[in-house]
Amino acid sequence: MDLSIDELKKKLHQPLPGVTSHLKMAPGNRVEDFSTMSKIVPSAKNSAVLILLFPDNGKIKTVFIKRSEYDGVHSGQISFPGGKFEKTDKDFETTALREANEEIGVLPDNIEIIGQLTDFYIPPSNFLVKVFVGYLLTRPELIPDTKEVQSIIMTDLDEFYDSNNISEKEFYSTSRKIKINAPCYLVNGLEIWGATAMILSELLDLLK
Repeated sequence: MDLSIDELKKKLHQPLPGVTSHLKMAPGNRVEDFSTMSKIVPSAKNSAVLILLFPDNGKIKTVFIKRSEYDGVHSGQISFPGGKFEKTDKDFETTALREANEEIGVLPDNIEIIGQLTDFYIPPSNFLVKVFVGYLLTRPELIPDTKEVQSIIMTDLDEFYDSNNISEKEFYSTSRKIKINAPCYLVNGLEIWGATAMILSELLDLLK
């Protein structure tokens, strides 16, 4: 990856590809009614996630979590650290940093927020997600929350540009109780699909 963090910071403050990037990794059911899902839903619950970037052996890496199994629509899924906006949060950036601290143990003061990606609506959980991109100067020592996080995965972003690591598979949608076909990234034993893959697609388009 040739793009520097300073260049990415500039790109994050210019018009974003948004839906164009999201659709590249959208499951078939989301493509069909994306015109409504891409709009702000008044009843949506506010939340924020953090895409954490850091250098490691000359590469730029990011962090995913595998959520613990529970009775909910995002049980066991691969996602970025993040969660619901709380009344005690000063703003959505605070939400993203607080959740990252709680879920993976990274200290907010060490993270530079370099910009935001396009807001993303998730129909099954009715969450409107604010997507923040943060940067650490060094590889972090991360500690998973024992209740919410099954495991933490650090992944080289270059892996996602390998066409051999992009496929389409059948997944079980816990919200719809059906199997659906969806594009996915197959990296380091992970199967990243749905909202996480769609959000990641926009970042990757900016980094190209």
